[in-house]
Amino acid sequence: MIRRGIVLAPADPSRWSHSHRLVDSLEPGDRRRLALALLSNPRGTGGDICMEAALTRHPCGWSPEEAGELLALAVPEIDRLPDRDPDHSPYGFRDVCRCLGLPLAAVREQAVSERARYRPWLRAVVLGARDHRGSGRFEQCQWHLSVEEAAALLDLPYDREVLGRLPRVLPDGDPCGNRALAALGTLVFEPGVLDLLSVLLTIDGYRPAQSWLGQVRERLEMLTVAPEVVSGLLRMDTSRPDDRTTESEPSRQTFVLDRAKLLAGASWAACLTGDPALIGLVAAQVLGRRPDRRRPGLPEREILPARAGVTALSAAAGMPGLGRHRRALSGLPPEAAAAARAALDAIADDFLSAGNRRLTLGHHTGYLAVHPDGSVGVDIRTYRGEAVTAYGMRHLNGTYVLELTALRLRLPRLAAQADRERGALAELLATGTELTGAEFGTRWLDHDVAGPLAQALVWEADTADGTFTGLPVRDPDGRWLLRDVRGRKHKVTAADTVRLWNPVHADRAQVRAWVTRLERGDPRQPVRQVPVRRRDASRRAVRDARPPRSP
Repeated sequence: MIRRGIVLAPADPSRWSHSHRLVDSLEPGDRRRLALALLSNPRGTGGDICMEAALTRHPCGWSPEEAGELLALAVPEIDRLPDRDPDHSPYGFRDVCRCLGLPLAAVREQAVSERARYRPWLRAVVLGARDHRGSGRFEQCQWHLSVEEAAALLDLPYDREVLGRLPRVLPDGDPCGNRALAALGTLVFEPGVLDLLSVLLTIDGYRPAQSWLGQVRERLEMLTVAPEVVSGLLRMDTSRPDDRTTESEPSRQTFVLDRAKLLAGASWAACLTGDPALIGLVAAQVLGRRPDRRRPGLPEREILPARAGVTALSAAAGMPGLGRHRRALSGLPPEAAAAARAALDAIADDFLSAGNRRLTLGHHTGYLAVHPDGSVGVDIRTYRGEAVTAYGMRHLNGTYVLELTALRLRLPRLAAQADRERGALAELLATGTELTGAEFGTRWLDHDVAGPLAQALVWEADTADGTFTGLPVRDPDGRWLLRDVRGRKHKVTAADTVRLWNPVHADRAQVRAWVTRLERGDPRQPVRQVPVRRRDASRRAVRDARPPRSP
C-alpha cells in the first residue's frame, strides 16, 4: 500500500500473508540474515516493508550483539535526518517505522539484564517515535511497536519518568517538531537536564533577576553535561521562519516564545559557565538571529534572544551597566571576560567597518558623536535631523539592539581618541605653538575627532590685514573663517600664522568681551580659555555623581 508517496505495510496482517508464510518457513538463522539484509537497504520497497513486518512476528533468536547491530543500522538514519530536509519533521516516517520494527523486536528477545547496553539507541528511538506520533501519521501503520511499548524496553525507571515530563517542559507546538528537543537529542535523559531547562524557561526578561542567575548557576554546577546542553541550545536550528504563527494561534505563540526563552537563558548560562567556547557561541547565536524588520511590529520572541545575548556578554566582559539594572557576573576567570569582550567586538565589527561611525536605523540615523567639550556619545536623529524622543528610543533599543550595541561598544575607543586630541590642544594652548593656515584647517578643523573640539575654541591669526581673534566658522564655499567677538568674519589663508588665543596675553577688555560672548552661546570647551559660567548652572539641582547601588 502506498499513501502520500510512502510505502506502508498493511495494518491487517492477513494482507501480507505471503511474507508471513515465507518467514515462517525459514530457520532462525536465515531469518536473521534476511533481517540484516533488509535493514542494510536504506530505501526498501513495498515487499521489503511487508517482509520486515512479518519478521517482527516470528522469533529469530537474536544474540545481544546482533540486536545491537540492528539498532546501529537503523538509528543513525534518525541522527542524520535534521540536516536532510529542514522543511519536514526531524524524524522521518519511514525511518521511525524501521526503528520500531525489527530492531526493537530483537531487543524484546533479550533478557532484561542485557538491555542496558542498548540504552543510547533506545533513547533515540523513543524520542523519534514521540515526535513521529505527534505528526498525526502514526496510525497509518500498526505493525510496529507503539511508543509506550518501546519506552517499556528502557532499563532505567528514570528514563520513563523523563518521557512523562517531556510534554510539560518541551511540548510539541511546532509542525516541524520541537527544535530544542531535536538539538538536545538524548541529552534530555541525563539527570538534571530537564530541571535546568525548566529554570531557563522562567527567565523574566533580557536582564534577569539575580535570584534567577543564582538558580541557573546552581543547576550548572550540579550538571555534568552542562556544556553539551548549553551548546546544543545555542546551536538550535532557527533558520525556518515562523510565518504560520498568527494571533489566532495562542498555543503556538507560547511555544515559539518558550523557544526564545531557552535561547535567552542559554546565553546567560553560557556566560555563567565561564567557558570561552560557549561564550563565543553566544555571539554566533546573536548574529544569526537578526530580527525580520519587514513586519510593522516585533514581538518579544523576536527581540529577547538577541537582547539577552548582548546583555549577558556585557555582564561577563565587565560592563554590566549601572543602578538597578546592573547584572554583574562574579567569579569568572580572566579568559572568560576576554572571550566576552572578543565576542562583543565581533558583533561590533559585523556592523561597523574601520572608521565608520554611522548606521541607518530604519527612518533614523545613529552615529558616534564628538561633542565640543570632548565628551562622546551615541546620537540618534530622525530623517528630519531631529533628536529622537524617549518613547522612540525605547522602540529602537529593542528593534535595533545589535546596531546600537555596536555603536556603544565603539564609544570607549572614540573617547580615547578624543582625550588624546584634547591633550594635544591643551599643549598648544600652554606652549603657544604656531601653525600655518593650512595646518589649522586640515589637521584640526577638518579632522573627524579633533574638529568639533577645535571649533569650540578661540583662535588668533596673523594675517595680511592684521591680527584677529575669533571662533572658526565656514563660509558658503566651505572655507574656514574666524568670526570675532563682534560677529565680523576674517579670512585665513594657507600662509597665515594661527595659534590658540591665550587670555594671559590679552587685555582685560578683550577677555571680558569673550567671556560675555561665550556665555551667550555654547560655553562648553575642551580646554578652558576663559572662566565661563553656564547659564543654567544656578538653576541646576545638586546631584550625587555616584551611580546608585544595585538592588
